[in-house]
Amino acid sequence: MFNRLVEDNPNFLEGFDAVRFENCIAPGSWTLPSHASMFTGLDQSDHYCHETKEIKSLDIDRIKLRKRTILDNFKEIGYHNYGVSANPYVHPVYGFTGFDSYTAESYFTDVFGSVIEISDKLKPKVSKYRNIYGNDVLKLSRTIAKEDPKLFVDLVLSATVLSPKSAIKKLRAKLIDGWPIEKGGRNMIKTVRNMKIKKPFFLFVNFMEAHDPYVGGRGKDFNWATPFLKDWPDKKTLSLWASLYEKASYKAMKYGTELMRQLMERFGDNQIIILTSDHGQLFGEHGFIGHGTVIFDEIVKVPLLVIMPKRFNRNAKAKGYQSLVNIPSFIEAALANDLNALSRLSTESVCAETFSIPANISNVKGIDRKKMAKFDKYEKRVFK
Repeated sequence: MFNRLVEDNPNFLEGFDAVRFENCIAPGSWTLPSHASMFTGLDQSDHYCHETKEIKSLDIDRIKLRKRTILDNFKEIGYHNYGVSANPYVHPVYGFTGFDSYTAESYFTDVFGSVIEISDKLKPKVSKYRNIYGNDVLKLSRTIAKEDPKLFVDLVLSATVLSPKSAIKKLRAKLIDGWPIEKGGRNMIKTVRNMKIKKPFFLFVNFMEAHDPYVGGRGKDFNWATPFLKDWPDKKTLSLWASLYEKASYKAMKYGTELMRQLMERFGDNQIIILTSDHGQLFGEHGFIGHGTVIFDEIVKVPLLVIMPKRFNRNAKAKGYQSLVNIPSFIEAALANDLNALSRLSTESVCAETFSIPANISNVKGIDRKKMAKFDKYEKRVFK
């Protein structure tokens, strides 16, 4: 998708002295483990921040990142770390704690997966129930009322107070901002522009425009359970999702390059800028919809573009495969003024892993258990 967007829209990269890599592999098939690898320089099997048959994406206490990251390294050498993200998993709550300043863009979803908008104080308490019962509001309510009556009362009061605010936010997102294709990228560009950034700095920005959902509304878009349902979406629906994915990806690229230009204008060309992605998307290929759980090329082969100061050797682009795991090593070499730092991005072989289904979907109606059994397992791919 990235390569086609660039080829069809050459003006995207106009004015950038950028190095493009063609064989970059994400170590995981969904956000949290891929970013954990990008921030630690470790494969999933070494950083342990990944799903299992027992641990799922909303089980925050057990799945969050607990390893040292590049943010810690940057702090030690006097860098200021800034984060702006519409992605709920790349968040201090999930172990990405080294940011001096972090801004969460809320258009995509709530970091705790709350079904209703509730106060920040209550969200951690609700997340464990959400992990078990998913979006089943009735079961959530009954269980919480039985096990923790005080929490249930607090939730009702909190939701009552915040519901009008939530309704206004959603209406604005849909009617004015163009959600779900627009997922906060426009606001994020403004946020970065208005930030008082102290040098030297590390800035992480995660745009979500290319991510599902693309349609919105109950039954109109896919979620973790979609690939395991007995009744699949029809071809027309899949085609719609695929076309909207392309439209959304175009917008993500537009915002990405707009941010890159802003940074170049503001801080000059003596900086390193990396543009990449944590995973891809499937629309029926290989008998799968969405991402997570599978590690086909369409999921783990991701874009990688690097802008560097002119003193670095662009011919140091080594043969082989690139991996998000190699990014910390590359940055470390570049900061040490290794003029061949680009070679650190490539190795003879890289791997991608998946351990299970990222979410608890056992209570979802219409699940095909045979489909679940086919994909609910550990798998590793080595690229060499």
